[in-house]
Amino acid sequence: MRNVVKNFDAEKFDLTKIINQIKSLALSTAPKEKVVVILGATATGKSTLALQAAKVFDTEIISADSMSVYKNFNVGTAKPAKSERAEVKHYLIDILEPEEKFSVAEFVRMAAPIITDLNRAGKIPIIAGGTGLYIQALIEGYQFGDGVKSRESFFAQTGELKYNALVIGLTADRQELYARIDERTEKMFDAGLVAEVENLLKQGVNPTAQAMLGIGYKEVVEYLNGNFTLDETVSKVKQATRNFAKRQLTWYRRMKYINWFNVS
Repeated sequence: MRNVVKNFDAEKFDLTKIINQIKSLALSTAPKEKVVVILGATATGKSTLALQAAKVFDTEIISADSMSVYKNFNVGTAKPAKSERAEVKHYLIDILEPEEKFSVAEFVRMAAPIITDLNRAGKIPIIAGGTGLYIQALIEGYQFGDGVKSRESFFAQTGELKYNALVIGLTADRQELYARIDERTEKMFDAGLVAEVENLLKQGVNPTAQAMLGIGYKEVVEYLNGNFTLDETVSKVKQATRNFAKRQLTWYRRMKYINWFNVS
């Protein structure tokens, strides 16, 4: 996490500049389908920026979050509020039951035709989320056979992205990022994360289901089993989220085409 901004050569966050970059993409006459991608570490404001941009350009959002696909997993996934989804259509949110599994191959299979449909309607879809593998597989054109990635991709073969893509990354100085993570974690608990997990378990969701293994959910299950105090649980979620953010940033370093902005 040290020198994150230097490593990414990030500039100060500038909404006007980002909007102008999207405008330039809209004017492009390149034959490929257009997409805007907004990625970054957790708690850097990806969903907020995506919503702002979608309103400006009258378009729709494709969620690239491996947890938001699950129904009734709301607080711990920081899903866009229902009021926000009423304003701007979001795809790939609340599409699976908790016991179902989801993969990068499924994400690409479902997201690609949405991108095509929106481009045909004259809209530039916004892909927003923090699951780097999903985004990389989609825009680099990974090929999957029986759900398994092949050795080659469109990007590996051509050196180009599959789409005419503007890829925006949000990052922050380490101290600022950790503060954002801590604040968001505390808000999740204040918003009823423990009650949400209790209800899911009462509904019969298996604590070993893929959805329940997400950060926040597995720690609360341990708390409900009496293994930790609430304060210990909150601390564990904060630390797990920090570690996750570090892994996200490590992943993004391989994606050299990202335009980085520092939200600190």
